[in-house]
Amino acid sequence: MSKTDPVDAASPRRGATVEFRQVSKAYLASGRANGQSSAAVADLSFTVPSGEFCVLVGPSGCGKTTTLKMVNRLIAPTKGQILLDGEDIARLDPVQLRRRIGYVIQQVGLFPHQTIAENVATVPRLLGWPESRIRARVDELIALVGLDPSVMRDRYPAQLSGGERQRIGVARAMASEPPLMLMDEPFGAVDPIVRERLQDEFLRLHQRLSMTVIFVTHDVDEAIKLGTRVAVFEQKGHLAQYSTPAEILASPANEYVARFVGADRLLKRLGLVKVGEISLRPPTAEATRLPVIHLEDSGRDALAAILATPEQAGQVVSATGEIRGVLTTDDLAALLRRLVPTETR
Repeated sequence: MSKTDPVDAASPRRGATVEFRQVSKAYLASGRANGQSSAAVADLSFTVPSGEFCVLVGPSGCGKTTTLKMVNRLIAPTKGQILLDGEDIARLDPVQLRRRIGYVIQQVGLFPHQTIAENVATVPRLLGWPESRIRARVDELIALVGLDPSVMRDRYPAQLSGGERQRIGVARAMASEPPLMLMDEPFGAVDPIVRERLQDEFLRLHQRLSMTVIFVTHDVDEAIKLGTRVAVFEQKGHLAQYSTPAEILASPANEYVARFVGADRLLKRLGLVKVGEISLRPPTAEATRLPVIHLEDSGRDALAAILATPEQAGQVVSATGEIRGVLTTDDLAALLRRLVPTETR
C-alpha cells in the first residue's frame, strides 16, 4: 500500500509488539570522578504483546519516562535492544519510526497558532494523505474522543478546556492509525473528575481499537484501572514486577511492590471485578427498597454503596433496569477470601 492509498475500513488493525532485551540507560554523573555514570534504567527485559495496555508505574526518578522515550528514540539506550514487531529500532530511520508511533504527553503540546483540525491533521499531512481523506479522518477522530467535530474543528487550543485539549492530543496521536501509542502521564494535569472521565474514555477507545499502548504514571490506582499488564519500577530503573494487575495485587513479588501498591491492595483487587461476574442471591420482594447497583459497577464501588445502608445489601440491576439479584457485604467478603492466595492469608 502506498502512503496515499486509502485505508480499507474493513481490514483489521493490529497493535505492535514491543520487546525490551537487557536495555540499560546510564548518564554521566555530574561531579563524579573518573567518568562514573548513574543508571536511569538497568537491564530491562520484558515484552508488551500486540494489543496490550501496558502501564509503567513507580516513584519519581525511577526511569519510567526514560524507558518510554527509548521506544521512539527520543533517548538512545546505553546498551541492549528494543524491538518493534521484531525489528531492532536502532536500525530504523528515527523520523519514519516516530511517524509509526502515537505520542501523548501531559502538557499535550498542541500548536497554538493552528486550529484543532490542523493540529489533528499534522502527521497525515506529513505522510502525504489526500485532503479528502485527512478531513474525514480528522472528523472521525474528534468524534471518537467524545467531541463534536462541527463545534471543535475550527477552534484554537486556547479556546478549549484542559480536558478537551487532552482529548485532542489523543486524537492527534491516533491520526495516522499507529499500531503503538506512547503516553507519558497524559491525564496528570487535569482535575480528578475530568481525569476519571478521560481514563474511562481512553479505556473505551482501547477496547474498540487494537493498538498497543505503553502508558507512564506514578499513580498506582490509575495503573491498576487502565493496565492489562503493569510494570512496577523501583529506583535506579530496576523492574520489580511485571504482570497483570490482578496478579500484582494478589501476589506482590517482594516487600517493595507490596508497599507500593498499598495496604488496601485487597480492596484494589475488588475494584478489578465487575458485579456482573459475581454470584448473586435471588431477588426478593424487599429488594426494591435496597440501593441500586449496576452489573457494570466494580465490586469496590458496590461495597461502598452497600456499606452506606443499614441492610448491608443492594439490588443489582441490568442496563434496562431489570433486577438480577441481591448482593451483600457477606458475598463480597467471601469473594475477597477466594481472591487471596492461600499462602498470603
